[in-house]
Amino acid sequence: MARTIALLALALILMLPGPLALATDQSQGPPADTAKAKPAKTRKVKSGKVPTVKAPAAKPAQTVPAPVPAKPPDAKPADTKADAAKADTKADTKATAHFASLRAEKVYLRAGPGADFPIQWVFVRRGLPVEILATFDIYRKIRDSEGTVGWVNQQMLTGRRSVLVAGAIRDLHSDANATSEVVAQLEPGVVAAVSKCDPTWCEVKAGGYKGWLKRDEVWGLEPDEVIQ
Repeated sequence: MARTIALLALALILMLPGPLALATDQSQGPPADTAKAKPAKTRKVKSGKVPTVKAPAAKPAQTVPAPVPAKPPDAKPADTKADAAKADTKADTKATAHFASLRAEKVYLRAGPGADFPIQWVFVRRGLPVEILATFDIYRKIRDSEGTVGWVNQQMLTGRRSVLVAGAIRDLHSDANATSEVVAQLEPGVVAAVSKCDPTWCEVKAGGYKGWLKRDEVWGLEPDEVIQ
């Protein structure tokens, strides 16, 4: 009898679940080493769109700025225009018209040959070529490439010659030959310093480049003028 009871007790023990200490605690989540890692973010680069580091843009060639209207000084007498006309009459126009260039960054163009005449325009381009039409005392009557005419103090002019690239983009050649290498291209409005000119070509320097331009591609020369 006792043996039968012992066997029944053993059978009941075997039917019970395993020790509670071995049960998995679901509240703690999966072990750290089995958790799914979050993928790192990556920067997508489209095919054929590799970034390019651009060189600094070249400084654009300057064009001739339109003369800036300037506020006239104190009011002038009503006969200012008449005075200017008289000055023009007395001006020495016998000398052949010739070219010069502006000496300063800012040059006042006046209605007549004197500081008392009102300022009509202000040129803001040193080296700009101008044509001298007449002289009166220390003043010179000049004309620019656009036909603007007025008077400036002679101290604002220099005999160093320059030309203005005109019409279209021009090829600067290494030699006075249309088939020679093109050193650079100059946009309309570029001011170039002149070294020499023959009846067909001029050697000039602009933007750090030196070469030859056809003389009919620039403004600032008398017909058939030779510069040596």
